[in-house]
Amino acid sequence: MRYFFVLILILYTFINWQIGRQIYELVKINKLVFWGIFIILALSPILGRFGVKGLDIIGNYWIVFFYYSIIVVFIGFFISSKQFIIGSYGLVLLLIIFGTVHATNIKVESYDVSIPKPGDDLNIVLLSDIHIDSAKRTGYVQKMVRDINYLQPDLVLLAGDIFDDRDHQALEREIETLRGIESKYGVYGVLGNHEYYGGNLDETIRIFSEANIITLRDEYIEVAGVNLIGRDDVSKKDRKKLEEIMTGMDKSKPIIVLDHQPVNLEEPKNNGVDLQLSGHTHKGQFFPNQFVTRKLYEVDHGYLAMDNLQVIVSSGYGTWGPPVRLGTQSEIVVVKVNFAN
Repeated sequence: MRYFFVLILILYTFINWQIGRQIYELVKINKLVFWGIFIILALSPILGRFGVKGLDIIGNYWIVFFYYSIIVVFIGFFISSKQFIIGSYGLVLLLIIFGTVHATNIKVESYDVSIPKPGDDLNIVLLSDIHIDSAKRTGYVQKMVRDINYLQPDLVLLAGDIFDDRDHQALEREIETLRGIESKYGVYGVLGNHEYYGGNLDETIRIFSEANIITLRDEYIEVAGVNLIGRDDVSKKDRKKLEEIMTGMDKSKPIIVLDHQPVNLEEPKNNGVDLQLSGHTHKGQFFPNQFVTRKLYEVDHGYLAMDNLQVIVSSGYGTWGPPVRLGTQSEIVVVKVNFAN
């Protein structure tokens, strides 16, 4: 693992050097000034993650700039036209600006699902990958709560990566706002991989509890006539098997699983689950990553039916790292569940 990290760091350094050389040839300013600024920008994603204030936001944008600049550097090996290279970098900057604005445009994605078991029809609002952190814009959580309440949910489900930071004050500040979620049967959530990455998981869960979010960890609860199972994230090595969680459950009632990552779908299918709700993929977040997520997951976004199991995967309400979406959509999901009454 250590050698892999060193290899990635060497590759990242080499590509940044190529990008820096290409841009320097375009701007031709004082060499020391240019490389001083460029090195800070190139290191900003790393320094930002280690808590250097201000560089976290810069670093998030640098990730996208770096990503698309790789293409410009590659083109530069074959096309020497300075005007074309300048235009290419201009296009990268325009894409980042557009993607930043587009990421704030939250679409309501609706699904009608039928479950052939008795129960009262439910209006479920699903959000995944909210990624609350200190870099999020002011009013981000407040707007999310308004979006949820406008849909008048019977049940609100949060499919992991609700919080994404080591600074728990960023989450603590939102307790009162999160308490404003209006849901007939309450708010339930599961942990995602980023809750584990942040460290101090007990503190995260405590804050969720104070915000009236009930965290389900490899357990089930009966709510609104439904068996709701919340699974620990698959990144937790010792998470329970679904069969173990379902011990003693009345399987004649509808079974809904909330699981952050849409992996190993054979397990819920083989254990009689009616509906699984997931997130995690972001559908790649920015182009062309969606081609990768499409290969990695049986369903990286949208709806999939597998015999009696139905799966819905959200592309996420928020963004991870770069607040940019290109070719994907931020969304809040409405699942209208119809039972066999």
